[in-house]
Amino acid sequence: MKLAILAIILIFIVGCTINQDGESAQNRSSLVQPIPRVSGTQDLLLNEQDIQQFGMRSNGTGCQIEEYPTSERSPLAQYGICLYTIEGDDTQVVIELQKFTNSEDLNGTYQYSSLHLRGFEGLISENAYGDQSRFYVNNESAVYYYHLWISKNEYLIHITSKGSKEAEEYIAKIGQRILSRF
Repeated sequence: MKLAILAIILIFIVGCTINQDGESAQNRSSLVQPIPRVSGTQDLLLNEQDIQQFGMRSNGTGCQIEEYPTSERSPLAQYGICLYTIEGDDTQVVIELQKFTNSEDLNGTYQYSSLHLRGFEGLISENAYGDQSRFYVNNESAVYYYHLWISKNEYLIHITSKGSKEAEEYIAKIGQRILSRF
């Protein structure tokens, strides 16, 4: 059986701009847009405290993040993947994070992946993690596969698991934790 596993990391821009008078953006009027807290997929990664709280351990390689040159034909700016195991039942968890340069390619990738790779048992929730999110389950021979896709800003996040039925709660909490970083 082939299972395509994608994990997604969202990226935010962090910084503070200075106007001509030397006044920080935080001190300017409320007409100024808030500065995003995320500057890249690395800002969406689970930290050591998160990993311990979820009762997981890294699968040795940690998280791998790659950056790509972008163009009109190549809108994927960053790709990250993290591999974990839930302690106690050895359920595997994969978090895949992608940052795109435009919303059209992000939305196209989200639509294709979240509909193409879904489990045949069906939908757990849709739009519960934002306007573009889908949470599916698939069960094969008592092995449960959960897939949570989330599209936020220019990021596509895919959290998936292979293992126990109880992993549904872990996947949901991991998705909420990553979204809390925006």
